[in-house]
Order: sequence, then structure tokens, then C-alpha cells
Amino acid sequence: MLGHTHALIGLGALVTVELVARQVLEPGLVQPHQVRGVPVGLALCAGAAILGALAPDLDAEEATIQHEMGMASEFIQGVLLLVGIKHRGVLHSGLASLIVLALGVFIGWRVGYPDVGLAFGLGYLSHVAMADALTIHGVPLLWPMKTQFHLLPQGLRVQTGSPVEGLIFLAGMLLLIGLFFLYPDLIPPELVRWIRQSLSGMVIT
Repeated sequence: MLGHTHALIGLGALVTVELVARQVLEPGLVQPHQVRGVPVGLALCAGAAILGALAPDLDAEEATIQHEMGMASEFIQGVLLLVGIKHRGVLHSGLASLIVLALGVFIGWRVGYPDVGLAFGLGYLSHVAMADALTIHGVPLLWPMKTQFHLLPQGLRVQTGSPVEGLIFLAGMLLLIGLFFLYPDLIPPELVRWIRQSLSGMVIT
């Protein structure tokens, strides 16, 4: 899958888990994290989910995250190649996903942002177990076993960058927008008011 599709699926995973969490927790997974009266928790978790959804492709030369991180990504990729990690290898495994999820929650908890850490882990997991598992190549979910895991039967698997992936992205975008319409309280009212006030205070010239 391409970077924008991974980012969208990562966001979708976060929203889905948030909706489920609200059935058993109050107020849910995403915490407000107020900054000067503005709840920034949703933005932090969304950003973390997107970053997590792109992170497994640190082992790919043409990945979106490689371009965004510049020299840092080149250094990371050099280290990965030095230790023999290839694209869609261990970084695309179930073991790596669980480790990242656990580390994300632990580090987030230590710094006071467990929801943000969990969002990063969810994004990473969505890349491996959802997005790339839909593709022709699949993922080595049970690494170090070489068997590739697929969510779809052979005839329905998606070619990365194909028109079918474009349709998946469009459908995912519409679904995500629909969820925000169905559950408008996903966006904190304080954030909505702040956005409206900021927009009303802008001078159009």
C-alpha cells in the first residue's frame, strides 16, 4: 500500500478503537491533554497513528516516511540494511507489531501520554495486519516463519498503487467522514469552539 493509504487506515483503526473504548471507558481512549484551554489530544493521537502507520516502511527506499524524515531515515535504513533487515521482513511481522504496541504504551505512560503511545502502536499494527495483508505480497506475520499472511484470497489481493487501491482509499475516506458525521462527539466541543473562534477572528483581505 502507498503512504496515504496507510495513513488513512491508521486513522481508521484509531477511530474504531476509540468508538469501542467509549462503550467501556469514560471518556474513552483519547484524553483531552489541554493546552491553554484547547484539547489537543485528538490531534496528538491522530498524528501518532499516522506516524505509526508509516513506520514499518522505514525499511523501504521509496516509502513516504523515508522522504519525510530525510537524512534521519537514510541513517535508519542504513542500520537496518547493515543488520540484514529487508523490506517486508521483520518490521512487517506480528512480533514487531506487538513489541511496538507494548513499547508505545509503556513510553506513553511514562511521559503521561499513554493514549498517544497506544495510537502509535495501533497505527503500526494497522499497517501490518490490515493494509499490507490485503496486498499481493502479503506480510510475514509469523516471522521468522517464511509463510506470507493474506487477508484476501489470491484473486482479490491488491496491487500496490493500482486503481483498486485508489478505490480502497476513497471508500476509506468516505467511511471515516461518515463516522465523524454519525459520532460528532468524536471531536471535543471545546476544540470545535476554538476552531470557530479562530476562523471568525481571521480577517479576509
